Amino acid sequence: MAALVTGAALDPGTLAGPVWVVAPHPDDEALGCGALIAALTDAGTEVWALLLSDGGFSHPASATYPRERLARTRLDEWRRGLGTLGVPATRTVALGFPDGALSAHAGAVGAAARAAFRAAPPATALLPWKRDPHPDHRATWDPLRAALPDSCRVLGYTVWLQERGQDADWPAPGEAHPWTFPPGQWAERKAAAIAAHATQLGAITDDPGGFTLAPGMVSRSVQDPETYLEVIQ
Repeated sequence: MAALVTGAALDPGTLAGPVWVVAPHPDDEALGCGALIAALTDAGTEVWALLLSDGGFSHPASATYPRERLARTRLDEWRRGLGTLGVPATRTVALGFPDGALSAHAGAVGAAARAAFRAAPPATALLPWKRDPHPDHRATWDPLRAALPDSCRVLGYTVWLQERGQDADWPAPGEAHPWTFPPGQWAERKAAAIAAHATQLGAITDDPGGFTLAPGMVSRSVQDPETYLEVIQ
């Protein structure tokens, strides 16, 4: 795993609103930028959240949570977690594409995102870093960048880069400007937003092979500075 050069501190006051936070799955926004979201809403910045997939494939063998029920539950968890961070349900949009298959729906994802953005044309967007090591995260960057206005400032947030990233996944020299944002006074709310995603934290017990966030990864996401990568044009 490569080590990123420490970035400059990100000042939330420099991020113009509306700010749109794009999550491929419910919980990505809490893990990757929960503290920044809380700081922005505390400052009165208008924040919207866009969820791309239904999240319904995390526990495919569960009998108690078949895909439709799991997708409904994860949507509720997503909105509850965002509410903890100060984003009301009225500023959330869920597109419902199949979890694990965003690359197969890239054109439709881009079109649906463009339509969603009309509700509040974004001045700033937070997207998963284009090489964050998860297929759905990587499938998000290009269609969302194309759907955003040319004037929109775009920052890539990291979820799995520190956990699973290879050297080639990190920005090449001169590719992106790194920013960091320590959770600080917002760490407790970030932790609460992550905790809202109970289905990803062991609450589903009848699918031993299902996905569960590792406690160490959760702890690091709450304690360590959030990382944002702004592509240098």
